[in-house]
Amino acid sequence: MGRENQVVGKIGEKAAIGFLKKKGYRIMHTNFRTIFGELDAIAKFGKHIVFIEVKTRATDSLGPPYLAVTGLKQRRIIKNALVFLKMKRLLDCDWRIDVVSVKLDSRYKPESIDIIESAVENVSY
Repeated sequence: MGRENQVVGKIGEKAAIGFLKKKGYRIMHTNFRTIFGELDAIAKFGKHIVFIEVKTRATDSLGPPYLAVTGLKQRRIIKNALVFLKMKRLLDCDWRIDVVSVKLDSRYKPESIDIIESAVENVSY
């Protein structure tokens, strides 16, 4: 990942965390690493453990940020989530995966933030 993409990603993650906190999500972890990769954020929301993938774009050329959550990326998020749940002995809890889509303006300030709750459907593991 190039330096500019890293900067854009970090700005988006920070904006997403603030957005989630305002919506009532209780952030438990950020940038949680497993052998399969990284979970951007893990939160508690109501009775659910929520695994959050943040996608950020500073340009419209590639479409909305959430389109970057491909099938391969979804499978990796699921694997990461299951590792976390197993480590914390939470395999029997209610959980879901949300995607936060952050669009930045030309000065890298958040222009819009949207959330897709339960973005990854039909979780089979």
